[in-house]
Amino acid sequence: MSPFKLAAAELRRFRGHPIRSLALVAVVLIPLVYGGLYLWFAWDPYGKLDQMPVAVVNEDTGASVETNGETTDINGGDQLVEQLRSDPIFDWRFVTADTARQGLENGDYYMVITVPEDFSAHLASLSGSSPEQATVHFDLNDANGYVAGIMAATVEAELRNQINTAVYVTFATTIFGDLTELNAGLTDAASGAGELADGIGTAQSGAAELQTGLGDLATGAQQVADGANQVSAGVDQAVGTAQPVLEALSENWAQIQSGSASAADLANRANSELDGIYGALCDAEDATVDACANLQAFIEDADLANDDIQQANDSVQGTSTGTIEQASADLTELQTGAADVATGAGEVAAAAATAESGAGDLASGLTELQEGATTLADSLSAAAASVPSTNPAEDSDNAEAYGSPVAIDEENLNPAETYGRGLAPFFIAIALWVFGLMAYLVLSTVNNRALAGPLRSLPVALGGWLPGAALGVLSALVLYLAVQLGLGLDPKYALATVGLSVLVILTFSAMAHLCKLAFGTAGSLLLVVLLMLQLTSAGGLYPVETTPGFFQALHPVLPMSHVVDALRVTISGGETAHVVRAVIVLGAYLVGSLAATTLVVAGRRKWKPGSLHEPLQV
Repeated sequence: MSPFKLAAAELRRFRGHPIRSLALVAVVLIPLVYGGLYLWFAWDPYGKLDQMPVAVVNEDTGASVETNGETTDINGGDQLVEQLRSDPIFDWRFVTADTARQGLENGDYYMVITVPEDFSAHLASLSGSSPEQATVHFDLNDANGYVAGIMAATVEAELRNQINTAVYVTFATTIFGDLTELNAGLTDAASGAGELADGIGTAQSGAAELQTGLGDLATGAQQVADGANQVSAGVDQAVGTAQPVLEALSENWAQIQSGSASAADLANRANSELDGIYGALCDAEDATVDACANLQAFIEDADLANDDIQQANDSVQGTSTGTIEQASADLTELQTGAADVATGAGEVAAAAATAESGAGDLASGLTELQEGATTLADSLSAAAASVPSTNPAEDSDNAEAYGSPVAIDEENLNPAETYGRGLAPFFIAIALWVFGLMAYLVLSTVNNRALAGPLRSLPVALGGWLPGAALGVLSALVLYLAVQLGLGLDPKYALATVGLSVLVILTFSAMAHLCKLAFGTAGSLLLVVLLMLQLTSAGGLYPVETTPGFFQALHPVLPMSHVVDALRVTISGGETAHVVRAVIVLGAYLVGSLAATTLVVAGRRKWKPGSLHEPLQV
């Protein structure tokens, strides 16, 4: 007889009476009842936090702040209440302190948030020299459920963001004044700085043109200076030549005047005598015409020369020694003036060059000043842009951004998305183990007739395991379909999830069959113990690194650890190496369990007194 016929014979035992058939149905539905109901119950509790009642008590009495001679009233508590109303993270209940305390004790509220009466006063201190930190009180009661407190703590960061936003809205104007006016002032200042930069740019262009003009002036002035130096040198040379002559004339001028007078008198007498000679010679009848004509021409030339001599003598006689000395002095002044002109022209050229350099420095300085003014304008524009132009209390987006300026950009490589989907690998594994625990409370572990017959031990062992394996596969499929269709499991790798579940149920049923066959009722207790050990060492709820060393040592040895790791990959994604390792481990447990079952069957064929009656029966 084959193992399949033995399995079919075992299943036929449950025909006939409805109770027997319902027993098999119950066995098949055990994983669904355990795993399906638990996952349904805990599928997405964090998505319904807005249904958890949380009390809010506002005892803030407000405060006032004096800014620029004006008093401003602030009430951070009211602002916080409005902020909480706008975002219902929890089911907010705004009540009195007594009602909140009584509700927390009675379990009506899972948490109480209290804004103390000095909340605004502490916020107001932020504008002074002795700032004090404001406080908001959170009160919990673990008697209402420890997990509820943990759930509340998970959203504490979001609560802090809302509180910070409310605080920002409350004291922003207290610290910075009227932000609207500040924004307008910075905008005007930026515009003025821009106009200043433009004006400086125009001045810089003028300075550059001035530098060019002064350069031309410096070149011309240098040319004038060079010419003046040449003139001065020429005057020096002329004076050096004329000055000795004038000095000699001044010393001998009296003799020159006397000699000039004598020469003039001699020339005058010679001219008179020539006229007498002409009359004596040419008035006679025998005078020679040609000779007289020549003589007459000579006399005329002598007259002209005499006139010149007389005029020269008049000039000499009219020129005094003082005149010559004055001319000498004038030459000296001319020499000095030419030197002064040359010196002045040199100074003008040097000044023009200095002015040109100064204009260059001015142009360079104006360029740097323009850059500074442009930078100032840009900085003021940036500052104006960074200051909200509207009242933060009336602009929730600005309030949130300034109250919580840093956002966390979180990336999850393989997101589970919901609480239940993240725990599904753990509870599916537990449900499939529970199937094996329960199945062999109903199914027989071995066909006693086959055990006593000639059939070999392996077919007998397989025949005892196959009914549980077949029902287990059906049970795993029912569980998967229920979770998929009812809760929306949507595994990333659906076929791999189904295939892995089938391998898991085959392995777990084989291990359960072995324990039940080998130890009888005690085997059921052993399965419960193994279940407890695997619950605590599989790392399904907490990272295994956070558990005691005993459970860390069990983690790689027991099969459920590998099942959880592999199902996480097939459901949410991840390294396929975890799936491969799980398949290898489960395959080894499956083959090992079937081999050990075969040895137990072989041992059972040797009848002993204890074989007729189990030492423990339940």
